[in-house]
Amino acid sequence: MFERYALARRAATIPNYRLEVVADVTRHLPRGADDEAVLSFARFTPADAERRIDEELRHLKSHWWEAEWKVHDFDQPADLRSRLQARGLTLHHEEALMVLEVDGARIQPSARTDVVVEAASGPTLDEIARFQEEVWECRLPWLVGALHEMSDRLDGSCPVFCARVGGRVVGSGWIDFHGGSEFAQLSGGAVAEKYRGHGVYSLLFERRLAEAKARAVPFVAVDAAPMSRPILERKGFRYVCGTYPMRTRPFDTGPVTRA
Repeated sequence: MFERYALARRAATIPNYRLEVVADVTRHLPRGADDEAVLSFARFTPADAERRIDEELRHLKSHWWEAEWKVHDFDQPADLRSRLQARGLTLHHEEALMVLEVDGARIQPSARTDVVVEAASGPTLDEIARFQEEVWECRLPWLVGALHEMSDRLDGSCPVFCARVGGRVVGSGWIDFHGGSEFAQLSGGAVAEKYRGHGVYSLLFERRLAEAKARAVPFVAVDAAPMSRPILERKGFRYVCGTYPMRTRPFDTGPVTRA
């Protein structure tokens, strides 16, 4: 399953990014000034690994790009993560790549009546960006622009949703369809601590699953944080491998609050 996923993702386009696929790595390079580059699916030989890693990092630096280098358990060389750490890249948290076959997934009705799940646009996207910073306890200055770009009705490929209780955002998540890929990607799944364990995450998941079913996408994939993995396993997701978002610039974990 990983090879099928990697093949699809290596061809995936992201709004406001330029896709470059070379033989041994995939680059999504930003067109916007505040966006970060994304590198993934490295296949470096042990003999070439040191040289190729340094080439990729020099290429980023020459354009003044910060980046997330997404490492998967199946990437090569096997010690890629430690080699990146030796060059100053940092890991905020480990994740798990998980995949769900959409045809066999059922949408479960929810008994909650106090939570309103809505499609987000305009100023609500700004609210979601601030909410994400609060949940993950770090500053994400690039996120608000990315949400507006991804959810653009003409050029975007990524419906964004939020959950509200009493008008306040208590959860969010989006699903990226990557221009026709057979793998839709869940991202941004987050719930305020007070509302965890009360079905809010599931409501957001069901709304995004309904989008995938409506578009007849075969698979939904997610890089699941540790708190999300047990929920997704109960919904039928299968574990594929560990993933590790390595960053050239550490997350800013200074105090984050919402007004």
